[in-house]
Amino acid sequence: MASFVAKRLSPGTPEFREYTEKARLESILWARGLLEAPGENWLILDTETTGLGQDDEIVQIGAIDGGGKVLMDNLFCAPSKRIPPEATAVHHITDDMVKGAPNFFERYKELAWIVEGRILVIYNKAYDTRMIAQSIARFSTTIPLTPQRWECAMLRYADFVGDWNEYYQNFRWPMLTGGDHSALGDCFATLEVIRKMAGG
Repeated sequence: MASFVAKRLSPGTPEFREYTEKARLESILWARGLLEAPGENWLILDTETTGLGQDDEIVQIGAIDGGGKVLMDNLFCAPSKRIPPEATAVHHITDDMVKGAPNFFERYKELAWIVEGRILVIYNKAYDTRMIAQSIARFSTTIPLTPQRWECAMLRYADFVGDWNEYYQNFRWPMLTGGDHSALGDCFATLEVIRKMAGG
């Protein structure tokens, strides 16, 4: 993944073309490698939350395997806070919808079992892994999440799209399109992004 630039690159130079072509090719090969593997060997996960802060919580998790089979599609109550209107405006999940739903910890063992030993692909891995860690920290559990490895589809897609930010010397992060801002819908949208990259 093209994430570190040793020297400043400028569009139009041979070094820039080499760098961007390599980044795009690596993303294509990454996506093809996933799709050529058995679907049960990898999965896509997405979360919806009460917000973006350090005290926010997961209210929905979706997960599908590489073949599109639904592995998890659950709402969760947020034990310590209400879902604010600005979050509901994005994912359309309300407090009434999660009333009576299990909390994150009640389904955590199932999540740990689902991801164990598999390649775990997330669109914007840094955000979702932080939210999972925050949710785990609320409970006294020693059960780790043990995927084979974590992968960020967003960073791979950024390399594929190649929208260069000269100031920051990196590729801009593309928004995930095609999803409906539900966790499961965004999982399927991520799968389509992977298929798009694999097609070159």
